[in-house]
Amino acid sequence: MLLKVQNLQKSYRLGTRTIEVLRGIDICISEGEFLSIMGTSGSGKSTLLHILGGLDTPDDGDYTFNGRNMLDLDDTTRSWMRANWFGFVFQTFDLLPDLNVIENVALPFQYNSVDPETRETLMYTAIERVGLSHRFQHRPGELSGGEMQRVAIARALAIQPKCIFADEPTGNLDSSNTDEILQLFSELHLNGTTIIMVTHDSTVAAFSEKTVEMKDGYLH
Repeated sequence: MLLKVQNLQKSYRLGTRTIEVLRGIDICISEGEFLSIMGTSGSGKSTLLHILGGLDTPDDGDYTFNGRNMLDLDDTTRSWMRANWFGFVFQTFDLLPDLNVIENVALPFQYNSVDPETRETLMYTAIERVGLSHRFQHRPGELSGGEMQRVAIARALAIQPKCIFADEPTGNLDSSNTDEILQLFSELHLNGTTIIMVTHDSTVAAFSEKTVEMKDGYLH
């Protein structure tokens, strides 16, 4: 078992109100699994993904990843895990506009201990894997939306993560580019990559091997 969560809870204060976002989440994910978490806007699916990716912490519950208790880790260790074990793909691509493709893909290695020669091999291999070897020197402003998301996926892949966390990765793409990105995720999954994807779209979720739904703070 790669990832195991039990009774995960999270709430936020909004003025004098307490908003319960996660009310007791239980989930187990095996290595190599492709899971979609579906739900409407505000259902808590992104909050759950951010906790699983070490970007946020819960109020209560248990969470182990690759045998490590994620909730007992200090900030330095959690940052190391994000830099070495987790790849992230977001709806807004999150590319730096003044950097070209290879420079954007190189960003995670600022926090990674890989030696320079291996790093270069990993970066170029990841870019080739997403079909952008002809775009190494292009900046985001010279790329289409689909190409920018491919760069974001290459950036996530380059560190050879144990898991990719994708938050509405096709939300800013047209139908053609959406299909291309989802086909790419399917290929990565078939090659053994673990993917946890948040989406509100059942058509997008259909590309995964398993789908769960967030509703009223619970998984169904």
